[in-house]
Amino acid sequence: MIIGLTGGIGSGKSFVAEYLAGLLNFAVLNADLLCRNQLQQQMPGWQGIKEQWGSRFIDLTGNIDRPLLRKTLFTDTRVRHSVEQILHPLVRQEISNKKSAAADVIVEVPLLFEVGWQEDFDWIVVVYAANECCLQRIVNRDRISMEEARLAVSVQMSLADKALRADSVIENSGFLVQTILQVYHLAHLLKKMG
Repeated sequence: MIIGLTGGIGSGKSFVAEYLAGLLNFAVLNADLLCRNQLQQQMPGWQGIKEQWGSRFIDLTGNIDRPLLRKTLFTDTRVRHSVEQILHPLVRQEISNKKSAAADVIVEVPLLFEVGWQEDFDWIVVVYAANECCLQRIVNRDRISMEEARLAVSVQMSLADKALRADSVIENSGFLVQTILQVYHLAHLLKKMG
């Protein structure tokens, strides 16, 4: 079974993916980590960005200037779309290759619906959290301002819209034990289906 797991920035996707994978004994793939890997020097994603913008996003050591790129992605729609056109096909191919190697896998894809990958999965889980909860998590985790956190959230589809498209929703605004119980019940359901 191939499970797509998505949600908004700061919703708690990674925790839910890892916990659910542990209960199901599934492998986990993280699209964000695959993107980061593509941005390493000489990788195809890094090369695509260098070809598109020259040294604009390359620091003095030849690495991608991640803070600059991140800030630009949230403020410049054209750059964001161009970066997505470079990285998304590479990441999708990498996910496809790795899915073939693992019979059962959870793939964490933050922009799953935005990029139209929903048909790639047997079951889709959305991790939902209240907007203010997500914003505070982003500020604390990434050490950015509330305004920067709002910008990051604003470029994604709303969590309510994602939840309406999901096969299952895990509500992750409250106490950790509540989230754990929901994931446990979801694992039980998926085991019965599989």
